Amino acid sequence: MYDITLFTPQDLAKCSLVLRQFGRNTPSMEASSQKIVKYIYQHFCDSQTGENTCVLVRLFKTHPYGELEDSLQQSARRLMNGNSPAADMKCWTLLAAAGPEPHWNSRHTAVENTAIPLVSAELVAEIPAISEMIRQFGLEIPTVIGTEPEMFLQLEPAALNIFYESQPKGSPFIAEQDSLIIPYGVKSVLGFGGLLESGSLFAVVMFLKVKIPQNTAGMFRHLALSVKTSLSLTDKKNVFNSLEQTQNIVTNNNTYEMDFLESQVANLIQLLDFSEQEMVRQAAHYQLIIDKLQIKIALRKNKEQAVQASQEQFTGIFNLPQDAIVRVDENQGMQRFNQGEEQI
Repeated sequence: MYDITLFTPQDLAKCSLVLRQFGRNTPSMEASSQKIVKYIYQHFCDSQTGENTCVLVRLFKTHPYGELEDSLQQSARRLMNGNSPAADMKCWTLLAAAGPEPHWNSRHTAVENTAIPLVSAELVAEIPAISEMIRQFGLEIPTVIGTEPEMFLQLEPAALNIFYESQPKGSPFIAEQDSLIIPYGVKSVLGFGGLLESGSLFAVVMFLKVKIPQNTAGMFRHLALSVKTSLSLTDKKNVFNSLEQTQNIVTNNNTYEMDFLESQVANLIQLLDFSEQEMVRQAAHYQLIIDKLQIKIALRKNKEQAVQASQEQFTGIFNLPQDAIVRVDENQGMQRFNQGEEQI
């Protein structure tokens, strides 16, 4: 169990390890996705009450229209007034969901539009929820919808980031205000994801009952790599569940195992790069703090030395025995006198 308000690096490492395994021996990306959202929904809880911290968890992926199953193609065509999109046009597709309401736990019933066509960069820019997530991920809309594949090749290895909304109520970037945000008391929304090798964008979105700080949200960037590891095994292959895929997972177990291990190696190398970059960043941060402290210490020492020198000079003058020196207050009361005054 993880309390997101008290999320620690140890929690991050434990959760990351679990999420990386969900691509193993699964027949499709949809099956892996369902395991991921279910685990997150069930294991992020309030440490005091044990109640689920998540109102809802969803996992999305961009997917070519021509490779969608019939029900998803129908969803896309509804939004295009019955017109059929081009086969290679990307659609923002729901793969899995988990929450307290029964109909939220199936991609077929979780939302009204399970596949949103990303027709052009101009039209995507007019969909606040998607365009803002792309922006916060540090990506460009043309890269995500596939109109700039050369840019994707440069970005994919490191394109993992978070989407964070600390004030979801009334936010133009968060839809379903009346059906989800307000009635279920959602206090923050956190998404994490990035690019897959196929050119698809994936994102896990958590609707939370609690507020979390920006630094906690930033930790989930590392979980994006673990989710990518799980999804990569079936990327470009089996995305949606089918009976045939479920049967083949048993007979082709050795092939899946080899693919899984190869995927693990590639992503663990990327995780090592992430860790090293984080270590360098933190080392630079701590060095900056140390440098500032050393400057303050040096200034303090210089000030103390100046004060000491001034006091020594004053004491030397004050204690001259042949002269009388007296310090009095405003009421002519004697405050201090030297040896000369004492002798007089």
